[in-house]
Amino acid sequence: MRRFRRRSARMNLMHFRVLTLRYFKQIGCGLGTLLPMLLQAPALLLILFLAGKGDAFTTHNVTQANLIAFMVIIMSALMGLLNSYREICKEREILSREVFGGLDTTAYVFSKFCVLGVVGVAQCTFLYFGSMIFVDYAFPHFSGYLFCFAAAVLVNLSVTTIGLFISALLKKSESAILPVLVLIIMQVVFSDCLISLGGAAGALRYITPAAWGVAVFGHASGINGWTELFHKEMYGYNPFACLATLAGITLFFLLATVLWLKHAYRQKN
Repeated sequence: MRRFRRRSARMNLMHFRVLTLRYFKQIGCGLGTLLPMLLQAPALLLILFLAGKGDAFTTHNVTQANLIAFMVIIMSALMGLLNSYREICKEREILSREVFGGLDTTAYVFSKFCVLGVVGVAQCTFLYFGSMIFVDYAFPHFSGYLFCFAAAVLVNLSVTTIGLFISALLKKSESAILPVLVLIIMQVVFSDCLISLGGAAGALRYITPAAWGVAVFGHASGINGWTELFHKEMYGYNPFACLATLAGITLFFLLATVLWLKHAYRQKN
């Protein structure tokens, strides 16, 4: 029994390596997949340049600073969602054959997340550091720059896993349009940035990745102290707690995707 477990673990690790290399090759060789991924960050950065004011943080312009933080986080989330929402459902037939041929679903999901994670980190790096060309964030402490970059990346990764979970639930990519729209709207409305909500609606911000990402920006820049007329509760949260929450959301939906696929293909056993 022990030999079987060690051998099974080695086999699963081999599946992970093979699938990861295969997906990287698919992205690199497929212009239809590679081109949108390459153009997403530059296109969104251009929109940020046109819509935001670069001196918002130095002049303590609350409205514009909130807008820039909102756009950076929402754009990070949007890239993660666009990269992932079709990844599993578009391969449903191939996945079925490979699973019944011995493929480990855990290795499959983790390989998807690994490849999309690398892509997401690269996109967020381009977006965030590219925005520094025309936006002076003027964070009081250098750690603020690191926290905000980590927030953009973790928002991207968390929404990527949510997209993978949605993709695992569906059998056709065309069916993903409605849940994707709902998820995008949720990130915008419940980000607790541009729209103030209370009661039950306000409680939804705590399960919204974008709200935790924006909270890191708000804390790093100290927006709550700029004027007595503006105060956001989440902007006062410890950035480590916000980042840990985003990491928890990422892990939760990653494991949920694995468990759902194991359930869907339980007849193999």
